[in-house]
Amino acid sequence: MLLSAADQDAVEDGSTDEAVVAAAEALGEALAEAKESSSEFAFTTMVVQCNEAIREETGIDYGSACGADDCC
Repeated sequence: MLLSAADQDAVEDGSTDEAVVAAAEALGEALAEAKESSSEFAFTTMVVQCNEAIREETGIDYGSACGADDCC
């Protein structure tokens, strides 16, 4: 899992903007590391799963919100 249980609990508990940004940065760093060590297919699958989890938790379709035309 890319987010630790503590990070996920902080977000679920209605944490501050700073905690949400910190969790997003941690996810970004974990994705960057995964991109270096994964096949393109595995990485794309992981990004799609992350986008689905973000949508389920927040109601935001991050794949569309990120602004990239080819975004997952």
